[in-house]
Amino acid sequence: MNNVYFNDPIFMKSTSYEEFMKKNPSIGYLNVRAYAANAAIPISGLSVVISKTINNTKIIFFEGATDSSGVINQIALPTPIISDNDQEVPPSEDYQLQATYENQNTIFQIKMYSNIQSNQNINIVPELRSDGSYYVR
Repeated sequence: MNNVYFNDPIFMKSTSYEEFMKKNPSIGYLNVRAYAANAAIPISGLSVVISKTINNTKIIFFEGATDSSGVINQIALPTPIISDNDQEVPPSEDYQLQATYENQNTIFQIKMYSNIQSNQNINIVPELRSDGSYYVR
């Protein structure tokens, strides 16, 4: 499977991009928070990749790492427009969040909604040293 960045000029000219954006003209926001020890220790440097498979191509919407507070704020992701009708289930778009820290790799399925700010908490379990102490970067 090929990997393509969402803002790649060649991809932005494709019919896959046009169809996706026609279906998802709005924006939702994702905040990522990584921590250890019951949220007492922030994890900086956790690698985050947010992607989606479209027509057998992995589209990467975001690639980055948590800051010294263990946070990435305001990741903008395309979403469908929410109807004003309260009787309808709001439409959403699904994304995959891959979080990597040292040798730990975790994948989360994320649902994003228009004009909604979602939070994804990621708990990192520290590795045990050979002397019995714990190690968290």
